[in-house]
Amino acid sequence: MLLPSTRSLVSSVWFLLRPTLPLLVFLSLIPLISLLSASAGWIVWKNAAVSWRTTLYLQYGYHAFLFFHFSPTNHKTCRDGLPPYAHADLPPLVSKQRYDMSLDLQVPNIDSNFALGNFMAGLTLTTRSNKTIISVRRPAIVVPPRLGLMSRRPAFITVHIPLLTSYATGTSNVVADVEIGRRDHWKSLGSEQGRELSVVSATLNGVVVHHGLRGLVTRFPLLTALISACIFMAISSIVVGICVIPMTFRRPTSILEIELEPVAEEVVVSSASSDSSESSEEKPSILRRRTSSRAELKLEELPTPILIPNSNTIPLRRRRSKLVDPVSSDSDS
Repeated sequence: MLLPSTRSLVSSVWFLLRPTLPLLVFLSLIPLISLLSASAGWIVWKNAAVSWRTTLYLQYGYHAFLFFHFSPTNHKTCRDGLPPYAHADLPPLVSKQRYDMSLDLQVPNIDSNFALGNFMAGLTLTTRSNKTIISVRRPAIVVPPRLGLMSRRPAFITVHIPLLTSYATGTSNVVADVEIGRRDHWKSLGSEQGRELSVVSATLNGVVVHHGLRGLVTRFPLLTALISACIFMAISSIVVGICVIPMTFRRPTSILEIELEPVAEEVVVSSASSDSSESSEEKPSILRRRTSSRAELKLEELPTPILIPNSNTIPLRRRRSKLVDPVSSDSDS
């Protein structure tokens, strides 16, 4: 149980802190809002599509046959083996993002590669559940480079083979199977001996295609992340402000009761004074009415004066009429 002094102290402290409590809550939420805004910007920056490159490790000879035979994407087998073949898991892709996919081969600058002529480069994209997304094959050829008069002959030549243009996989986890060469191993040429393309290294590239609103995000990922963080912070601040501002302007009921008591007293005093003033105003009006009525009665009781003419005034003479009485005329004669 708390002592009365402790209760009064706690109540006084609460009375002092209650008006500033919404402001303290808002200030305490600022670090949390900042952290969430930074997290939102980081998520946008992290999920922005970027270009990628995957190194391929080609398999040759009988190992290529075994690799293809026991791979999950096997559809048919070949008794004499297959051309150089590679199997690779692509990095996580944005499912709705468009990519330009191409194959870069670094081959030795030798005459045997030039003599092969055209060959095929195949790409098959599948899901982890062994469902084929797309399969394409493109022709290619190794061409000797052009050399200047003073330039040296390079040891390697880079062959760029476009495979897919502006293509969206529709899923993020994709497996790529790449095949290079001819399945007849060029046996139809020359002495019918099997030949293969000599390859030093091979890479599968995916370049982001800037298209629509995603194109803005992929072009300016950092700026987009900053804008997203600012928008998230602004919206969160507005929501918190809408919830906190009414609490700031709301006054405690005790203060309102204390303020309303003198107002009620003033209203009572003013009503009493107004009643007294009205009664005092009514009394003179009644007295005035009574005095006015008495004065009217006195005036009515007083006799009206009769004006008597003075002796100095000349009396008016009455004019005779033209018709004369005969009796009066005879007596006069």
